[in-house]
Amino acid sequence: MALFLSFLVAMFVTMMLIPPLIRGAERFQFVDVPGDRKVHSHAIPSIGGIAMVVGAVLPIIYWLGPQPQVVGLLFGFAVIVVFGVWDDRSNLDYRLKFLGQFIAAAIVVVYGGVRVESVPMFDGILLPEAMSVALTIFVLLAITNAINLADGLDGLAGGTSLLSFGMISVLAYISSAIGIVLIALAVIGSILGFLRFNTHPARIFMGDGGSQFLGFALGALAIMLTQGIATPYSTALPVLLLGLPILDTAMVMVQRIYAGRSPFSPDRNHIHHRLLAIGLDHYEAVFTIYVVQAMLVVAAYFLRHFSDGIILAAYGLLCTAVVAFFRWAHVTSFYLRRAHRDVSFVSAKMKFLRHEGRLARWSAYSAAVAIPAYLLLGAACAKVVSVDFGIMAFLFLGLLLLVRARKVASQFGWIERVAFYAISAFIVFLMQVGPGALEGFAVARRVFYVLLAVVVIIGFRFSREKTFRLTTLDFLVIFAAFAIPNLPGLPFSAPVIGEGIAKVIVLFYGIELILTNLPRGHGAVRYAMYAVLAVLGARGVF
Repeated sequence: MALFLSFLVAMFVTMMLIPPLIRGAERFQFVDVPGDRKVHSHAIPSIGGIAMVVGAVLPIIYWLGPQPQVVGLLFGFAVIVVFGVWDDRSNLDYRLKFLGQFIAAAIVVVYGGVRVESVPMFDGILLPEAMSVALTIFVLLAITNAINLADGLDGLAGGTSLLSFGMISVLAYISSAIGIVLIALAVIGSILGFLRFNTHPARIFMGDGGSQFLGFALGALAIMLTQGIATPYSTALPVLLLGLPILDTAMVMVQRIYAGRSPFSPDRNHIHHRLLAIGLDHYEAVFTIYVVQAMLVVAAYFLRHFSDGIILAAYGLLCTAVVAFFRWAHVTSFYLRRAHRDVSFVSAKMKFLRHEGRLARWSAYSAAVAIPAYLLLGAACAKVVSVDFGIMAFLFLGLLLLVRARKVASQFGWIERVAFYAISAFIVFLMQVGPGALEGFAVARRVFYVLLAVVVIIGFRFSREKTFRLTTLDFLVIFAAFAIPNLPGLPFSAPVIGEGIAKVIVLFYGIELILTNLPRGHGAVRYAMYAVLAVLGARGVF
């Protein structure tokens, strides 16, 4: 429960803090203005990191308490964020930025006891204390700046970090490192709360305060997870967990040095810049990086007990493939955009298929028939509906009828939306516990969800510009819901949990598809929802 609540509190606090920070950003001069290396065209608040840090730190303080390692991390977070926010406002000299990072790393290493005690390929050899301290500080600085440099597109640094923190939490849970799990989940909650405002087109940036906080936290948790006598994991595992940001930083610095420039000089040679240069749109570039990073963190899970050599070889193959691709694209002038178009080839095809919203509309009609029918069937056939569920269903029904009596508009209000989501989750739960009369139709039920998922994907992808559509954040949510609970070897009933979460998410997106694409069909869906509640109430109470 503490793990779950730490995630929820972090996400809620972050989401609550961002709107007032957006309003006050210009007054306090925390605004990122467009420039030669920037991809945004207008000034955007760059103060989101403060909300993320506050959201993540509160549950850590409450549930972990004054442990030396935790206190060291918290003080390190405080220093890194102060210098990062200072840089967002005043554009600090890079040497002063490094000073702040060095102080933060020194606190975590000396006071918190976070140490790199052995290096890959030499696991049986412990480093001398002075070398261990120096190497740990260097690693923390490197990872902090890698995430900071990768923060170039809307949702990019937050999304890639989210994938890394997610796998760290899974690996830490398996090895019973509950403190690491709680810290990782708190940071994940703060990232999710932030990404709803940062997914393209962004309303706020995390700034250096946020990106340096994520990099610093990632580095510290990766070291804590893979170092020490008790850890079951390879010391080389962080190269997969931190994947693309490490490669991106190495690539740009080598190229700058080769060109005779300072490795810290700014340019447009990062991976996201290169993807934009070959013709991908903003959304497509971020999505591509998410996919590659997701592959890396899943590889980290499956290779977690393998030797350092195999892990480093796997990472080396990926790095070689990425470098070779961009080299080939440069030599052949590979380009995805056509000369007569101002959008990429993929986007042009999507625009054609979205014409007049035909696919989106018919997808929404299909979902509007299928989802209420499935919910009504589940309410009628579930093996057991408890008295508590029955009373709750009647209370929901009474509240919705009262709201409807006081409201003239046909569109769903927020109370009705919440009820629709809640009903869907209730039905999924009831069907997972006991499908009753539908027990022998397990395959048919799975096929239903697969087909509904296809309908939802088509509906969102080809919806009109002003309606809800899938974002890169939604990719992260779907990936986490389907992939992480179904990883083999987890010490709980993961397949059942994963299947239930996946079904809830598919239904939620299907509901959103209906409500955003069929404004005239809300009445029929509303009455179907009343019927579902009435059946649940009657079965539970009577």
